[in-house]
Amino acid sequence: MTDDTSPGQRRPLTDGERFILSEVQAIYGAHNSEGEVFFTNLDEAAIVASDSSGKGGAWIVLTNLSDMYKDGTIGSIEELRDSWLKRP
Repeated sequence: MTDDTSPGQRRPLTDGERFILSEVQAIYGAHNSEGEVFFTNLDEAAIVASDSSGKGGAWIVLTNLSDMYKDGTIGSIEELRDSWLKRP
């Protein structure tokens, strides 16, 4: 029997996770690709986003932000960009 929630296990990104990833790419750069996404032991998609020089290192959990955007906790695209994805 395999553990489907082991760290690193690949699954397709949901539409919401892909949307958040596209916003990450718009802010940090296209090099933050789906291939850079990893999965936690809770099956959450995450990425450590960096700018083109490799600086930044923002830990972004795509799954959580997708869920929060979908349920209205994050109320707008501007809030997502300015409060959750903005570079430090």
